[in-house]
Amino acid sequence: MLEQQEKNSEQSYSSDYCRYKTLFESINAAAFITSLDGKIIDSNLKSHDLFGYDCEELNNFPLNNMFSDKTDWSQLLEEIISKGGMNFESENKRKDGSIFPVIIDTSLFKLDGKPTLLVLVWDITERKKAERLLIESEEKFRGLFNCTTDGMLILDSRGEIFDVNSQILKFFGLTKEKMVGINLFNMHILTPKSISIVLNQFQNLLFNKTATSQETELIDKDGKIVDVELTSFFLLKKQNELNNFVLLIRDIRDRKQAEIKITREHSLLKTLMDSSPDSIYFKDEENKFIKVNKTKASHSNVKPEEMIGKTDYDFLPEDEAKKSFEDDEEILKTGKFIINKIEKLTNIDGSEKLVSVTKIPRFDAEGNIIGTMGISRDITEWKRLEELENKDKNS
Repeated sequence: MLEQQEKNSEQSYSSDYCRYKTLFESINAAAFITSLDGKIIDSNLKSHDLFGYDCEELNNFPLNNMFSDKTDWSQLLEEIISKGGMNFESENKRKDGSIFPVIIDTSLFKLDGKPTLLVLVWDITERKKAERLLIESEEKFRGLFNCTTDGMLILDSRGEIFDVNSQILKFFGLTKEKMVGINLFNMHILTPKSISIVLNQFQNLLFNKTATSQETELIDKDGKIVDVELTSFFLLKKQNELNNFVLLIRDIRDRKQAEIKITREHSLLKTLMDSSPDSIYFKDEENKFIKVNKTKASHSNVKPEEMIGKTDYDFLPEDEAKKSFEDDEEILKTGKFIINKIEKLTNIDGSEKLVSVTKIPRFDAEGNIIGTMGISRDITEWKRLEELENKDKNS
């Protein structure tokens, strides 16, 4: 009978031990059972893989030898005992001496009537790498966010301002505290025109997922309505999940002034060309006309647009076109000017005339010759009068 009870007890113990080892090995962490002073009593396979020790090496191995030199083991152990367990981040040391970041969870319990520690260790190297990358990404974003010359607002789906950069604060003359948390449409910085544009851009983002840019107007810090370009797009989370709206504001007052100036200068040039009795023309590097005035076109009995893309060979006798072409080629090669050169030209009706020709090179912003410009003045009548005057003097 006693033998049977001992046998049953052994079988029960064996069964309990098997369940314990199965549970112990299934823990998704390096697991240790230690005495109160930190000597390892048992360890699972994951602990061997993580720390590089085999089972025999870890038997009675001091757990504090697995911590980096920065850890005060005595103080840590006192805190664990006083609290009955702890969860904390630390650094552990492998058998090869390499240090890696970990999360440690400790629990105090009794085993065979003795105080014992269960210590679970998770390697968080990849998480720390991800955190560093996130911090670096955030720093880069912050750098771009605050250093860009454009104003930027980050908004939630209701239009509430989540963040702003320094350019926005300068533009509207406000502090961050007076903008963050306020709804954009309650800020009194949008005009009726720009309100509709912002709403349309946001709707386009929601339904079509496409960023758009449009010129409109805003009210600046001085209460003036100024020209701006608005661009809206989404900030995305992982897996392309939509996060916040971004509204980018570009001050285009200077650009608008430049456009007005260019338009005015273009208008003056057009007026000058169309009202000039002289032939004025521009050619590219292949000696093709890219712009001519009415006078130039009328000599060939065509409209100005009909000369564009064509050459002198399309409007002059071959010998005259050849001379003009050679002059243009010389200017393109050398950059030299031709000033008041007297030439004979044949009109479309076959009549001849004398012209004074001035040709100069055209340059791009880098100083490269990209074509020619010419002005031809009809001096036929002036030459006839000069000859008559000379004849009178000699008679």
